Amino acid sequence: MRNAFIAGTGLYAPERVIDNEEAGKIVGEDISEFMGALGIEKRRIMADDQSTTDLAVRAGEKALQEAGLTGEDIDLLIVSTDTPDIISPQTSASVAGELGMRWESTFFDINSSCTGFVAAAEVAVNMIRSGSKDNVLVISVYGMTRYTSMEKGKFFALFSDGAGACVFRPASGDRGYVTSHYIGDGNHWDSLGIYVGGTRFPATVERLEGKGEVLPDLTFFRRDLINKNPEYWPIIINEALKKADLTKEDIDCYIFTQINLGGVKQTCENLGIPFEKTHNIMDEYGYTGNACIIMALHDAREKGRVKEGDLVALTASGVGYTMSTIIFRL
Repeated sequence: MRNAFIAGTGLYAPERVIDNEEAGKIVGEDISEFMGALGIEKRRIMADDQSTTDLAVRAGEKALQEAGLTGEDIDLLIVSTDTPDIISPQTSASVAGELGMRWESTFFDINSSCTGFVAAAEVAVNMIRSGSKDNVLVISVYGMTRYTSMEKGKFFALFSDGAGACVFRPASGDRGYVTSHYIGDGNHWDSLGIYVGGTRFPATVERLEGKGEVLPDLTFFRRDLINKNPEYWPIIINEALKKADLTKEDIDCYIFTQINLGGVKQTCENLGIPFEKTHNIMDEYGYTGNACIIMALHDAREKGRVKEGDLVALTASGVGYTMSTIIFRL
């Protein structure tokens, strides 16, 4: 059976940068200690005239260029996002149009919150392994600042906008997908999210004005999953390693959801690996949700932190509640 390998990656972050000092003035308190613990020094905010599609296209173009392809070469586009342009049609439609994908190609969206890239990558890999598609572009994009306000408090100052993209192509030999593992618990669907605008809580005037039982922006109801990552990430990584008959020492680089540097360090301790085996970008880009995994991988490749032949483990968690890890040989 043929495999799927990573042929190119791309990253795009909006030009507007807000550092912790400026964010603290917006929040109304000094947030340097709080953000310092998370490892966040800056965040990126999309311009008023930008949308999720704009971010996605910029990242997608860079990944295509690195892979030596154009939009016309892509058989399938998967856009992973929980901040779409609109509810329907899918954001991938406008992205496909902007990238110049041909009539015979296809596209769809995946919403798996902040595990979105790993989920989309798994679908892309299986499409290629089955022979259904040859060139698949996955773009993970996050525009959460449209649904948050730093005036609400320092927690909301960690969110940032950005997009990462990855081109998957057929491969032979040992390059490409190795294994993956997923877990989830739907009992936590009402912990954190954007609840207004769907069929459960339609976007009525009352709700949009913030007078309903749920608010129209990102809402934090329960804190039952805070700091669970260091406990669960090692579990799913070990399960994935077991499937592939690998050890934790075999992995050259670990990349985790870029939300809490302290959590990454604790995970390393729990897993029994040196922190130096991780790659982190939250200092420069803030928390970019489902886009952060592929953004961090692109940054690691660009800086020479990883190279062809290396084993990388990409591990993510997201509200809902889902958690996943996927391993590639570059």
